[in-house]
Amino acid sequence: MDFEEKVNFLRSLPKFRVVPISEIKAIAYAAKEKDKVELGDFLIGRTNSLSLTLNIEDIKRIVKVYPSLEPKLKI
Repeated sequence: MDFEEKVNFLRSLPKFRVVPISEIKAIAYAAKEKDKVELGDFLIGRTNSLSLTLNIEDIKRIVKVYPSLEPKLKI
């Protein structure tokens, strides 16, 4: 999944529909594609074969710049 596909995927998720595009892009940039969610990963969304995840450090960095995302990322 390339960057634009991640952005479009995140925009399609109900909890991110009203989030500004700059914040969506920050999440998309940090999100990693994984076959299997590991301990310590926060699942953002799941496609048919892959999961988009963030780790706690990614979340802390994003929330530092965009504090309004804290409830959406559930720190």
